[in-house]
Amino acid sequence: MWSSEKLGLVVAAILLLLASCGFQLRGEQPMGLKSIYLSTAMPSQVAVQIRRSLAAGPTKLAPTAADAEAQLRILTETREKLIQSITGAGRVFDFLLTLRVSYTLTDAKEEPLIPEAVVEVRRVITYSERAPLAKEAEEALLYKDMQADAAAQILRRIAVVKHANPP
Repeated sequence: MWSSEKLGLVVAAILLLLASCGFQLRGEQPMGLKSIYLSTAMPSQVAVQIRRSLAAGPTKLAPTAADAEAQLRILTETREKLIQSITGAGRVFDFLLTLRVSYTLTDAKEEPLIPEAVVEVRRVITYSERAPLAKEAEEALLYKDMQADAAAQILRRIAVVKHANPP
């Protein structure tokens, strides 16, 4: 059995090793922008996710395009559900879910930093005739995860462009 004193020494040694190796949580990566204006051509759940992500970071959402250092425009957001495979009996086995988001990023002078670009996220979901409601709920969760993934990809691309083209 370990005594509480020995256990305390082991925990302290592990913490000392972690601190000395430079380990730290990744956290939010800086995007290189102080403010950004986000606009959409239609209702967009990816835009909602981007707003949520920016609320927790150092980049602030500007109320107008004139107040922002850059403007992100979500042009389209489309969902697609295709049959991925079928069983030997001709029944659906799984579906391929696709979320496609097109966007553009311009600076304060309306110069394109990212011309129209597309982010595409895909997931495969199995289908069961015995549990259609559960599969419908799983599909909704997958789309929500895909929206978060697409938003993160867009923000990472903006960060790369801003770091490659400093003001």
